[in-house]
Amino acid sequence: MEKIRVRAELCAGCRSCELSCSLEHFGYFEFARSRIRIVHDEEWSDIDIHICIQCDERSCIAACPTNALSIDDGTGAVHLNQPLCSHCKKCLKACAYNGVRWDYEFNVPMICDLCGGDPECLKPCRLHRALTPMSAEVTP
Repeated sequence: MEKIRVRAELCAGCRSCELSCSLEHFGYFEFARSRIRIVHDEEWSDIDIHICIQCDERSCIAACPTNALSIDDGTGAVHLNQPLCSHCKKCLKACAYNGVRWDYEFNVPMICDLCGGDPECLKPCRLHRALTPMSAEVTP
């Protein structure tokens, strides 16, 4: 698994991806515990998907003053070494894609780790295909 393709225009806004993410990482369903966030502007009927897209810039890693963030050799995803985190939130501010969420309970960033190479958020989205592996064929 290299990256997740995000196509917000196909998103139905069901937020099942958020629940799958929180279940995988915390063992229970809670929108606030998800590394992916579905933002729905009801006035304009617009949906946006905020998730780490594993960008080439890796601005979150560059912004971290304690080297708590690195690239996982196996998946290529951003990895957090939690004991090194100084809780400065510079990674949150540095991400141009709104892909970093802050976990206020543990006071650390939540960044997509691709679930070790098998992202759980993709599984409930098979019908709508708003989230797919980057290597998957794109169909209109």
